[in-house]
Amino acid sequence: MIKSINKVDKLSILIPVYNYKVVDLVKKVYKQCKKLNIEFEVLVFDDGSKYKYKTENKVLGSLFGVNYMELSENLGRARIRNWLLKSALYDYVLFLDCDSKVTKKDFINSYLNALGPNKVINGGRVYSKSKPRAKSKLLHWAYGTKYESRSVKTRNKRPDQYFHSNNFAADRNVLIKYPFNESVVGYGYEDLLMAKDLLDENVIIKHIDNPVIHLGLEKNKDFLSKNLKAIDNLYELKKKGNKLNIRLERMAFELEDWKLDGILYNFLSKKEQSYVDNLLGDKPSLWKFQALKLKKYWDLTRADKS
Repeated sequence: MIKSINKVDKLSILIPVYNYKVVDLVKKVYKQCKKLNIEFEVLVFDDGSKYKYKTENKVLGSLFGVNYMELSENLGRARIRNWLLKSALYDYVLFLDCDSKVTKKDFINSYLNALGPNKVINGGRVYSKSKPRAKSKLLHWAYGTKYESRSVKTRNKRPDQYFHSNNFAADRNVLIKYPFNESVVGYGYEDLLMAKDLLDENVIIKHIDNPVIHLGLEKNKDFLSKNLKAIDNLYELKKKGNKLNIRLERMAFELEDWKLDGILYNFLSKKEQSYVDNLLGDKPSLWKFQALKLKKYWDLTRADKS
């Protein structure tokens, strides 16, 4: 076995699971930790998955150092992560989404080298270089490839804007102090809100080249619906004084400032269905996807004013 010479040699790996087989991921990180001869634990908490996935993942309970638990109710993205965090034994934690694939042989060691007090380390995410065979999943793949698979240099220019909770490690005490905001219900922006809160408190967010492959591609219809629904969270956060200053918000503000929002809103209203049809097809246009998110944002703004 290779003895880790890193300052950090104890690690809690935290994996929330929802309707996904996570056995291969757990075995991969488990093997790397054993090879490094570090003290570690893997907490796998199932957040109300279907019986099929629970049956497949139960085998993990037989691995020494793996705590597999099935929750009696679905807690949601923020609450399940906070529960994992509170349950962790060690001072440093690694969060991984269940639909992640680890390909780097030094994946765990890269985090151990980068971690330290008051630090949050984001490894990044990438997508398969090949288009999915199922055309019904092209939108998610195209969006993720263009907008989420960013270089370390780009991510470190705006560390909060490129922060994703699917693959990051941190000083546990920092996250206990600044946890995921449980008022954000459902999908959308709880990770960017956490990153904003961390930077506001002078916590270091550093991006490194240690990505996982995002495997869980959703069907075009589901991905579109989920992302439009997420705008509700973005708008509610803004109303509560938590403006995230993402590209969508900046664009909406500039167009409103130029008095172009009314014209563009009317145009998008007329084009909405044709844009939806395009995004559900086999050649989805990402600018049309962004345009629909902008239109949804303005829908909420107008509803608020009426």
